[in-house]
Amino acid sequence: MKKLSFIFIFCSVLLNGATFNEKVANIIGYDTFNENLSLINYIFQDKSAYYQNQSLNYPAVMQRLKDNGLLNVSLNAPENITISFEISNAPIKSMKIISDSLKRLGYYHYFTKSLVYNEDRTSTWIINLKTEAAIDPLMLSIELAQSNCKFIDIKKEGYTKWSYVIDTSNSTLAKSQSIILGEKVDLRKPLKPYFIDFEGASDLIVLSKPGNQWFPDIVFYDKDLNILEIVKDNKKSRSLKLAIPENTKYVKIDDIYTLENIKRGLSVMIK
Repeated sequence: MKKLSFIFIFCSVLLNGATFNEKVANIIGYDTFNENLSLINYIFQDKSAYYQNQSLNYPAVMQRLKDNGLLNVSLNAPENITISFEISNAPIKSMKIISDSLKRLGYYHYFTKSLVYNEDRTSTWIINLKTEAAIDPLMLSIELAQSNCKFIDIKKEGYTKWSYVIDTSNSTLAKSQSIILGEKVDLRKPLKPYFIDFEGASDLIVLSKPGNQWFPDIVFYDKDLNILEIVKDNKKSRSLKLAIPENTKYVKIDDIYTLENIKRGLSVMIK
């Protein structure tokens, strides 16, 4: 009996090691993996330390690879690269989170090659961009973590193609302004439309500060960023009180014409 238990444990260790190595190879590419197999075996001697809740801790693995010069994303010359994102749910919200993350990393110019809604309710978004360096997967994982998103799988195919499987089931909008009932929040001069989030409110009150010329443009969204209602007014407004649609989680507050019209900021309250 003890012999059988030992054999089972031994086989499990071998299997987990093989799975771990395969995932590492998918991150850095098989050529780099094979060329540096001895180093990889050395730096990942304790493979169990890189798992959380039986799932690979991708940021920890990638940080270790980067610290040892094995996570190289530079290219010899500008290349057209293709990146695939498989999203677990809420495609509109998830795409915004990924897009905002890419912008924070300096990737503004890309185009959508395809967007497919799969039968299992996942979505696959494929983009192309021309760059001198591929997107650093470690930095991308850090940005996504701010929105409670995490990698489930990564695969590097050659030097110009990457695919990511991302768990967005618990996602939030990292840069949204949270507001609680009865709280008045003063919002400073915006660089982009205000995004606020809240729960359980029935009324939204927005006050324009002196010196503004605000022409309201307000959008209510549910938790998955589906539009519930749009309110626009081409008359200048100093204050606005709106009934909040049922199931609202986020609100975008903007100006119809230009953010310069609200350069003094706004005050917001929910009741």
